[in-house]
Amino acid sequence: MDRVRDIEEAIGAHARWMSELRQAILDAKAGVDVEAIRADDRCEFGQWLYGPRLSAEDRAAKDFEEVRRLHAEFHQLAAEVVERALAGQTVEAYALLYGKYVTLSGRLALAMRAWQARLLQGIAGNA
Repeated sequence: MDRVRDIEEAIGAHARWMSELRQAILDAKAGVDVEAIRADDRCEFGQWLYGPRLSAEDRAAKDFEEVRRLHAEFHQLAAEVVERALAGQTVEAYALLYGKYVTLSGRLALAMRAWQARLLQGIAGNA
């Protein structure tokens, strides 16, 4: 049940990224660590995803691989948004944020929900 809760928390955390990225575009401060944003293993969900709480069986699942791939793309795109903002390309940053980023964020949330649903089915099947 921990994995189901962890995924639920991750969905909320990634939804909050949108407002943080909006603020990053507004602030566009030098010294922002874009590579830290790009890294998919530094956020709380990424640490869980790559950490010891998931079993080898979890990592072998199709759902894991889809979520892992989309999560990595999510961070790559978030870094691109910030890079554009830092380069003074505010309009382009917003266009990326409200275009590709929103779409990818939705795909990631759907993949997490699908994984969560399969975990719940497994729990129900074992009851």
